[in-house]
Amino acid sequence: MTNITLKNNEKRVLEYTKFSDVNLVLNEGSELTLKLANFEENSDIKIYGKIGKYARISVVFADFSSGNSKISSQIDLAEEGASCDWHLATLSNKKDNKIFDISFKHLVGKTTSIMDNYGVARDDSKIVFSGVSHITEGAKSSNAKQNAKIIVFDKNSQGVASPILKIDENEVQASHGAIVGQLNSDHMFYLMSRGLTRDEARMIITLGYLKPVSRQFSEKTQKLIEQAIKEAM
Repeated sequence: MTNITLKNNEKRVLEYTKFSDVNLVLNEGSELTLKLANFEENSDIKIYGKIGKYARISVVFADFSSGNSKISSQIDLAEEGASCDWHLATLSNKKDNKIFDISFKHLVGKTTSIMDNYGVARDDSKIVFSGVSHITEGAKSSNAKQNAKIIVFDKNSQGVASPILKIDENEVQASHGAIVGQLNSDHMFYLMSRGLTRDEARMIITLGYLKPVSRQFSEKTQKLIEQAIKEAM
């Protein structure tokens, strides 16, 4: 397990390409940017975080694992002003089965959570995005947003997006959106009309779709991500 604790008002940027479970504690006023790139096989990873008063965490997760994987995350926004934003990009191919259960719990008022999950499913693979943003009773003036988007490349590939909002307080803001759709044929036609092969066109579309997350990493990790995408295509 990777244990990360930030002291009051501490600021850190951490990046990992090798990790298992992660336990996070952010104390008052601290700020953490956590970059996780997963290239392992049959991953089962659990992330837990407790975010303190006016502390902030930004999680950037690039998942290029293979096989059967489950990523579970529970972030507790435990004190006033705590915030978390989560950004995930994943690619599945062959017979990969990937499940992402990403949840936030707003335990007090004036807390914020933002979740953006992006996926590309190919071949006979499956991607599932699920999780709950829970604003508990008494957590007034809190804000929760969820977005999930999956492109399905092939007839046997599957994408499932199930964002859930659980709201036990009235004076809050909460929203969610989910889009699962097939590869845009017009985009493919345009790229192939410019002389690209089908595989090259699919590669460009995939890179463009996952780029907003992958570009957050160091140059070294970006090269690993691009290599993983090329091998998957």
